[in-house]
Amino acid sequence: MKRMIWAAAAASFVAGAAHGESARMTGKFAAEQREVARLHSIAVDRFAGRDGPALSLALERSLAGARHFDMVPIARRGDANGAEGVISGAVSTGVQEEPWTKTEKKCVERDQADKCVRKADVKTRCMRRTVEFTADVRVIDAVDNRLLYSGSRPRRDELTWCEGEEPSRTAEATVRGMVEGVAGELARAFAPHVEDYSVRFRESTKGMPRDVEKTFKAIVRQSQRDLPGACRGWSDLDAQLPNHPSILFDLGLCAEASGDLARAEDLYRRAQPLLDRGSEAEAGLDRIDRLLAAKEDDLARTQR
Repeated sequence: MKRMIWAAAAASFVAGAAHGESARMTGKFAAEQREVARLHSIAVDRFAGRDGPALSLALERSLAGARHFDMVPIARRGDANGAEGVISGAVSTGVQEEPWTKTEKKCVERDQADKCVRKADVKTRCMRRTVEFTADVRVIDAVDNRLLYSGSRPRRDELTWCEGEEPSRTAEATVRGMVEGVAGELARAFAPHVEDYSVRFRESTKGMPRDVEKTFKAIVRQSQRDLPGACRGWSDLDAQLPNHPSILFDLGLCAEASGDLARAEDLYRRAQPLLDRGSEAEAGLDRIDRLLAAKEDDLARTQR
């Protein structure tokens, strides 16, 4: 029941409100690994390697924080304990320190007024520490013994310090940061996320007749206090000046803000060829694709 309530709440798309010349929205975006996200329950097995147990615990915390899966504890390694999916893997960590010499020009002689009169190359003894961390991870569907994900998450950190200095962090602190970073990255890959975001309306009037341009600018200003009214105004302008990229995009953003993702997709697709590569319309299509994917995954999850 708890899982069903959360899924229903998170799947809803909250209509936007005006904020400056932007629409503010809340949407649920699909996970990177969509097959994993369709599981109801998941267990994190013990990872091999010196820092494997730390990653197991950190990943378990991160996934629990995502509030998407029912987290199932594992009493014995390799036992799914009823979970639909099991995450396992191995961690390798290497720490290497080596001396090196830094050469800098420094003042070696000053006059009575403390002005430098001679510089020379001065060698300073230093240390370089390199930390390499790799987590190899896989997710198995425990119901039908199917591989859902297999990947590697590498990290590398280099730190130097010289005579008279102390390293800004210990090797242990560096590894802890890598463990937490990989755990958070995996949780974001495996679980969808709900995000508040805002998108600016397109304000370019290029190619508009003077009277239409004046009306368009007034509608943009109106969007700050009356978004539904502005959207109706853009719809009227679209009838006067069909297929203008700014009007099409802003109507698409109106549709997205109201939760009509199919219409938003259609309008962004119509605006895309009229704009440059990497335009707002292209970004809008990518956003709609991830929002629709999350809805598809929620539906597939209910049918498991």
